[in-house]
Amino acid sequence: MNSLSLNFDWLTSGNDAPEIQQTMGMFGLKVGEISLTRNEDIWSQTIRDTVLVSAYPLAAWMVASWWRLLYEPLPLGTKPSVDWRMAHELTAANQGFIWPRVIFASDTEFMQVWCRTSNPSRQQSIRYINSLDQPVLLPLLEFEQKAKIFIESILSRLNATGLSETSLSGLWREVQEEFSDPESTRYRRCEAELGFDPDECPESVINDALHLTRQMGDSTFSEVAPAYSQELSEAKPLSAQIADITKEPGLDGKPEVAVYTFSGSPSKVPWQKAKELASYLRKQIDIGENPVNDEILYDLLGLQKSEYESWTPANRQPVSIAVPLETDRFKFYPRKKHPIGKRFELARFLGDYLLYSNQGNSWLASTDLRTSRQKYQRAFAAEFLCPLKRLQSYLDNDYSESAIEDAAVYFNVSPKTVESILTNNGLIVVPQSIHDFETSLPY
Repeated sequence: MNSLSLNFDWLTSGNDAPEIQQTMGMFGLKVGEISLTRNEDIWSQTIRDTVLVSAYPLAAWMVASWWRLLYEPLPLGTKPSVDWRMAHELTAANQGFIWPRVIFASDTEFMQVWCRTSNPSRQQSIRYINSLDQPVLLPLLEFEQKAKIFIESILSRLNATGLSETSLSGLWREVQEEFSDPESTRYRRCEAELGFDPDECPESVINDALHLTRQMGDSTFSEVAPAYSQELSEAKPLSAQIADITKEPGLDGKPEVAVYTFSGSPSKVPWQKAKELASYLRKQIDIGENPVNDEILYDLLGLQKSEYESWTPANRQPVSIAVPLETDRFKFYPRKKHPIGKRFELARFLGDYLLYSNQGNSWLASTDLRTSRQKYQRAFAAEFLCPLKRLQSYLDNDYSESAIEDAAVYFNVSPKTVESILTNNGLIVVPQSIHDFETSLPY
């Protein structure tokens, strides 16, 4: 697993404000073995892995963005708001310094890191020359710990130079106090997941959200809330948005599969978990690597075929949910309409139930977000419906477009699903323009 490195070699210089002047130094940022601060200095015509900046604005940006950095995922769509970018792009540290174009977005288990080279059309004295072809995943806890160490090293430097009381030190004390209190942490986390900076969320909206966390469970709220973050208002808070779904009759089902107790490494990435659980379920129902027909999906979720096939979602919704009832039953509210999309959605519900339904009275939820839970669901559905070994056997080294289309028909999945499985396992290379989202830059 990759690691994060933030290093500063102090070098007092300049005539700026004291906190800027006393925290000047050569800054180096690395993920794994890749330097994200590797740059070409146009004036000196040198290439270095560090850059002369002040640590103070970087630490101040981290603290101001703390809750959103840790808990707000990449939003739906391809163009995040300026507000989101200010909380997740390193260049927002600004203060007149040239920072690398690094983007941070939590997926609730890992911090995803993207990096682009400097825009060559901009006339700047520093040009960053390294980029990441795909996001690097850092364990979220490690990112949090490394960020804390970095912030506190800046505060120690300021204390050593007689600058103990700064806006940074005051704000960091507030964050630490809130972080040590579970209720304050829940409040700040809800704000961030709804897309708000601290104290910027209307009180009625945040109170409504906190009430909803108790209904659907904290982990499911973390999946659902960001899907609505750009549609909320005091007139229609999140509970009203969810009520639009649950006012429909829904589909009653009792899953007929044993919940999986995952005992593997907590650092396993979503697709590793997905492959393990898909294999587990196939062994449990004894179907080997044969295609999964619709009746198997209905039976596993305890759904009535006639009811499900006549179900039509009333409106287009950003989430699919299943609300727990008594006696281990659920009320399902699917949102897909296309037959292949409906199969994939049912498989995602199965994956979610296997791994997440043992968290108390937690709802099931699937969205289009790129959180760890949603990545796991999609990878599980793909592997369960179209297992890699059987897919390879069927294709017999023929990865042409027509062969992929035939495989999609055989397994009753979309050609995109087959293509993604092959791409993610290094069997084919897809041009960047149509590559899976996870291996391209976010926007």
